[in-house]
Amino acid sequence: MIKRKIATFAFIFAIVALVIGLSGCERIPPPPVMDDAEMPTMVEGITIGVALAETGEFAEPYGIPMRRGLELAQEEINMLGANITFVSEDPQSTIAGAKAAVQSLVDQGVPAIIGIGISTHLEQAFPIAQNAGVIAFSPISSASGLSALGDYIFRTGLTVGVLNSNGTIVTHEKLDYKKVALIYDAADTYSTSSNEAFRKTLEGLGVEILTVETFQTGDTDFSTQLTNIKGMAPDALFVSALAGEMTQIITQARDEDSGIGDTVRLVVPDLTAKEIQEVGDDAEGIITFSGWFGMADTPGNQVFVEKYEAKHGVEPGPWAAQAYATLHILANAIMNAESTDAAAIRDALAQTMDLPTILGNFSFDPDGDAIYDPSVFTVKGGELQLFEAVAPQMTTDATIPIGLLTSLTGIHAEAYGLPMQRGFELAREEINMLSGANFTFITVDDKSTVEGAKAAVQQLVDQGVPAMVGLAISSMLKPSFPIAQENGVVGFSGVSSAAGLSTEIGDYIFRAALAVDKLIPPGVAATHQKLGYKKVAIIYDAKDEYSTSGKEEIEKALMANGVKILTVEAMETGDTDVSTQLTNIKNLEPDALFISALSQEMTVIIKQGRDPEVDIPDTVPFIVLDLTEKEIGDVGAAAEGAITFIAWFHESNTPRNQDFVQSYRAKYGIEPEPWAAQSYATFYILANAIAKAQSTDSADIRDALAQTMDFPTILGNFSFDPGGEAVHDPVVLTVKNGELQLFE
Repeated sequence: MIKRKIATFAFIFAIVALVIGLSGCERIPPPPVMDDAEMPTMVEGITIGVALAETGEFAEPYGIPMRRGLELAQEEINMLGANITFVSEDPQSTIAGAKAAVQSLVDQGVPAIIGIGISTHLEQAFPIAQNAGVIAFSPISSASGLSALGDYIFRTGLTVGVLNSNGTIVTHEKLDYKKVALIYDAADTYSTSSNEAFRKTLEGLGVEILTVETFQTGDTDFSTQLTNIKGMAPDALFVSALAGEMTQIITQARDEDSGIGDTVRLVVPDLTAKEIQEVGDDAEGIITFSGWFGMADTPGNQVFVEKYEAKHGVEPGPWAAQAYATLHILANAIMNAESTDAAAIRDALAQTMDLPTILGNFSFDPDGDAIYDPSVFTVKGGELQLFEAVAPQMTTDATIPIGLLTSLTGIHAEAYGLPMQRGFELAREEINMLSGANFTFITVDDKSTVEGAKAAVQQLVDQGVPAMVGLAISSMLKPSFPIAQENGVVGFSGVSSAAGLSTEIGDYIFRAALAVDKLIPPGVAATHQKLGYKKVAIIYDAKDEYSTSGKEEIEKALMANGVKILTVEAMETGDTDVSTQLTNIKNLEPDALFISALSQEMTVIIKQGRDPEVDIPDTVPFIVLDLTEKEIGDVGAAAEGAITFIAWFHESNTPRNQDFVQSYRAKYGIEPEPWAAQSYATFYILANAIAKAQSTDSADIRDALAQTMDFPTILGNFSFDPGGEAVHDPVVLTVKNGELQLFE
């Protein structure tokens, strides 16, 4: 065994700098410039063996993506002062090739080998490295028990015992399948192990296994097995296979003549975007489990995705990601060992605990298998999306009518009503497709008036809906939702946010928007701390319930922070000239101007405030409640520098938020508005309550809603307070270059 010592300081600097850069999810900076006398140098290079399939059937789905991930990690680490080089051997997608590749790398004296993705090949080849005392580290092999072949063997991929068991439990809890079928490749180690993990978990859950069908690697016709499965009418089919056979099974399973049809859920571990693309529409609705997700907010993950796409022109898959993480984990162990001696690296790897990686905080168990959090996905619209937000399965196949009350005409339609309708419709479609529910909307136009809202609520009550959603404007909600309360019908607004309305009206009234008394105080505290304003002005719409309530909460928050209020100027709904009020404000020279108004009046104030005739200086920031991209587009450059307090941000890493943004863009061709997002979340919250209640009785839904606690939504973990008001984290944003960005 060849021992190579390294210059400890240089390598520690490289790895520590890399970890710091990744853990903050920032772009990795170049190493600092030093004089030649200060620059530490490597005593020798660090040579790692690489055994990835470059040719044969496993090259394209596994070997080439892993190679790309490794090389990207190598470039990053070397940029920071290390000198990792690779010596490569091609396993040629065969057992014999894998054994020959490992033997060749051992003979070349490398201290560690990365590669061998296929468990059937690893089982035969890695004992060669073990016997020679060389680290053998697989990025993706996941059959159970293989790391236990020896103490020099480690794996980055989650074993099927972890991945399949977790995924089966999660999906069973949501879908409640009673009887299932299994099919697997009896000639492949991974597939056999995957199937066994499914069997054990399903039996433990009390699920009936109707049949276990087998095939052999290389088979192309699965009609006999699928016909047997179809005749037994399972609720789900669990598939354990590598990429080549997997795609054929999916395609044949969905064949109209010989397949099992669309009503049987397919559960296919390790399904990637590549396989989804190959099978096309046949992948829709499939459930899969994986150790990595491209949208995850794990340390450095988004930086990795961006760099991979920039370098290779394609999005990374899990095999590239796991290989990328593998080299970082190995490099960290070499740094900790301060040696490239294989035994020292082995010991350092074994001690890896909660290392921040793009897979999450990473550890090894005593056998050398990976420990981190797995993910469960479903295929929707041809893309992988997190499964967690799927509403629980309903116990009834009956249609569940829900009233949808929104402004389809009038002054509030474009700003509020239409975005709300889009958000509600998107949520309804998703929940119906993924949960087995059959929600329908009875849609009524409130016509942007108080009388229209009262008539709409009465109409929905008369039609017997158990719950109604919508109604954005607090001035319209306050006189109309009491009609729902008096008739024992749930009224649930996703947007209205004047203080206290849910509590005031009654126990059937709920709101998903943060009321101004929850939204404004943290926003004022955050902006006051950063900007240090001492004297401010306020302008608000004295005829609007929301605007008046917002003004009152702004006053309270400012007084609590010791800020002097120079003036409170009023306007009225429909006003188009507020120059007198704004001139008064300008002459008082405030440090900031707070604006509390609905969309139409808000844009008038912002435009005229920056207009040359009034010309409030840019040094006076406008702090505006619920400013959205729509208003920014309407007022243009006048919005620059404005600060807003709001309940949702499109870039937030809340549960499934990025999936929502992508789905909304795909469906409607525009960016989602906050009112669409809050409406989308509202319907998920309502559907979850109906599922929990296992009833469409209004009183049961009311009770289930009231008990909602830390429910994951795109708004964050969501709860109701005792009055039916929303509890989740608000957001403070600022307008920079015409776009909303986090104020922090």
